[in-house]
Amino acid sequence: MTPPIPESLSALRWRWILLSTRHREVRFVYWPPWRPTGYRNLRMFDRDGYNIGRLVWVVCDACRIGSINKISIDPDRHRQGLGRRLIHRALADGPGYTWQTTHQSPRPRSSSPP
Repeated sequence: MTPPIPESLSALRWRWILLSTRHREVRFVYWPPWRPTGYRNLRMFDRDGYNIGRLVWVVCDACRIGSINKISIDPDRHRQGLGRRLIHRALADGPGYTWQTTHQSPRPRSSSPP
């Protein structure tokens, strides 16, 4: 079965991404915001091109505040440091900013094992 082409990508662009990153276990594809205060999206795809995770965040440069609005990772990919990589990417958009998150997960885990 062929994985679906992600929204906002042409078939040609998706094929180029798959071919140019074929040696990588995980591919990261970034969608910038349509406007400066818009949502930023970072999606993760496995070697076969299937969606395995997503991070959505927004940054207000005037307020110096960033907000992590959604983070999701396929359960089979938990505990591999992927969430940490997603968060570090978002934080790079607002160094020194105040960051907040939404209440979306009833059982968040710390980044280090108990």
